Amino acid sequence: MKRYQNRAGIIIAGSIPLFVLPARISEGQWKDPVNLIGSEIVIFLMSLACWHAIIYLQNQPNLKSWHKMVLSLLCCCLLSNLFFFTFNPFFKDFPFRTATNPLYIRILMLSSRGILMSIILIPGAYYVHKDLEARRAQREHQKLALQKFEIENKLLESEVFERTKALHYALSAMQETQQELEHQIYIQARLLASFNHDIRAPFKFSVLIAGKIAKLAALEDDQSPIHKYATELNSTLKNTLSYVKNLLEFTKLPVRKKLEKSENVNLLRLINEKAQLFDGSINIKKNHIIIDVDSSIQVESNYNLLGIVLHNLIDNANKYSSNGNIQIVARTLGAVTELAIRNMGDIIPPKITDWFNGNNSEVPPQENINQNEVYGIGLLLVKEISLLLEVKLQMHSDDTVTEVILGFTKSNS
Repeated sequence: MKRYQNRAGIIIAGSIPLFVLPARISEGQWKDPVNLIGSEIVIFLMSLACWHAIIYLQNQPNLKSWHKMVLSLLCCCLLSNLFFFTFNPFFKDFPFRTATNPLYIRILMLSSRGILMSIILIPGAYYVHKDLEARRAQREHQKLALQKFEIENKLLESEVFERTKALHYALSAMQETQQELEHQIYIQARLLASFNHDIRAPFKFSVLIAGKIAKLAALEDDQSPIHKYATELNSTLKNTLSYVKNLLEFTKLPVRKKLEKSENVNLLRLINEKAQLFDGSINIKKNHIIIDVDSSIQVESNYNLLGIVLHNLIDNANKYSSNGNIQIVARTLGAVTELAIRNMGDIIPPKITDWFNGNNSEVPPQENINQNEVYGIGLLLVKEISLLLEVKLQMHSDDTVTEVILGFTKSNS
């Protein structure tokens, strides 16, 4: 800052003797070049001294503006007299017409010269002072901004460090959880393989034995109760074996970690396939199944998993109906195909229908699970698989009918 003030003072103080030099040359003072050069140097030093005095006064915060101006004028007048009476015996820098002028006339003339100099010096010093204040304020602002940036940077670094540390802990915990899950999946896969082998073999044998009993009974009398019940037992065991097979396929899905590719499923074909499995049990319950599905209706889904859903819904409709009709109706409205399964029978409690119509896959209310099998694994499987297949479910139940509607939306691809 001081260097800037000194540089400005040298430039302004140097301009004053250069400004009066043409007038002095025109008066013939070039005839004595030593005196002219010496007096010019004296004027330069005098102007520079006045400049520093004015700058000193401008930097005084306790003085008012008009005080600074008056004192600056007085300093210029005083320094003009001081430099003249000090250096005039050597270098004549003021053209007095007579050397006999009284002292006060000389002082007044020298003071007028100081006032003329102040007209140049005071505005220059004022401008330099204000410019320095602006630069100082700008530097302070930049300093504060830099300090703020450093503080924010430190806070950001601290936050990044904390988040990185938390992320590291989360990743470590996730890795441990993943290892546990992989171990559980491995155990589950082994259990499923064992279960698949241990349960399907006896079921196949039971189906075989029931079929042979039915054939032996038919040889004697195909109208006998033994033949009838053996045939129903064979049909029921086949039905159960198919159900267990589909259930095992579903439970393997988490192990495979992916869903099989969707395909175009003919609804009528799949419904007929599942309905045939219940012919015996439907006859025993004295129910009648009515299928109103056009053979051209197809939906994009997974054949096996959708079969599990229909299997459970038809089974439930038959279990909880007697001497009634089970209706399966399909219709297509634009891009949506709806499949409705209706039956007469027990009313589904509101808590179960609310859970079934919700968007989560949590287990149904515990107080109702043991009330009837329809409220247990059957509906839970239907809901879980429907979420996987992105099939919309809706259930209505009242005194006249219980209806479950499956909604299929055509893919845009």
